[in-house]
Amino acid sequence: MSFKDALAKARAARPEPTLVGVAVGDELYNVEVVRLDGMDWAGIVAECPISDPAQAKLGFDANKAALLACRRHSRLLGDDGEPVEMIFTRDKAGAVTEDSWADLFTTLSGDEVRGLAATWWAMNVLDPNQRVAELKKASAGGGKTS
Repeated sequence: MSFKDALAKARAARPEPTLVGVAVGDELYNVEVVRLDGMDWAGIVAECPISDPAQAKLGFDANKAALLACRRHSRLLGDDGEPVEMIFTRDKAGAVTEDSWADLFTTLSGDEVRGLAATWWAMNVLDPNQRVAELKKASAGGGKTS
């Protein structure tokens, strides 16, 4: 298979978004988490340096990365599956005047924020790394993966 064919196959095989349920008051919403292009994920991680020693293993602040990823690449869906308008605005001086995603993250429980962060991490770090390991193992054994 040529490199161009491999790229086309990889693009076509992108994983489907994952929906993560969150409670806002008495209402259930779903945050759509997607596999990002590599440079998009790298940019988000670069903007989220470690702010706590517990994050050293990851090398970035996963909760902040989840907020940034949601703000830039996600949708909030109502229980009817319809997208909710999420607003992010700045004034002329650059100060944030409204940030629906930050408001949501402030409202969520710590476990819900960690769940979103873990899902972003799994889709953009764990799953791709596992795929590379599988391909290396198959290559070393002479077999092919399906």
